[in-house]
Amino acid sequence: MIEVVTDEKWKKPIGDYVKKHAHIHHSINDWYSYLGFVENNELLGGFLFSDWDGYNIWVHLALKTPRCCTRRNVQYVFNYCFNQIKCGRMTAMCINGYKRNERLLKGTGFVKEGIIRKAMKVDGKYIDGALYGMLREECKWV
Repeated sequence: MIEVVTDEKWKKPIGDYVKKHAHIHHSINDWYSYLGFVENNELLGGFLFSDWDGYNIWVHLALKTPRCCTRRNVQYVFNYCFNQIKCGRMTAMCINGYKRNERLLKGTGFVKEGIIRKAMKVDGKYIDGALYGMLREECKWV
């Protein structure tokens, strides 16, 4: 059974995994919050929340399996951002054209706001990123 973890012992493993697989190359320092997914003590992925400015928060995601994307787990993410820390907006970026990520973002209610040219570094090359956003009043999960 997949468990949701937020305890301190998982911060670095979740952070390292998501940073690598979500192509985060800039420093988000040690200030990020996180939510991880673990099964039989094996990390299956997680969310990082960074660069919160009191209104907007950036959301980064990397998963080994789509089994982590249950309605309950998705609800945890939106509850954290919109109810617990009172964000007005969530922002995410993925590789432009990466259908799996774009389908997940659109399916949970994010709106594609544009293409940021050569904004993501993947395998040593800069590629286009698709920018997504969701306002609190648009969220069907809270």
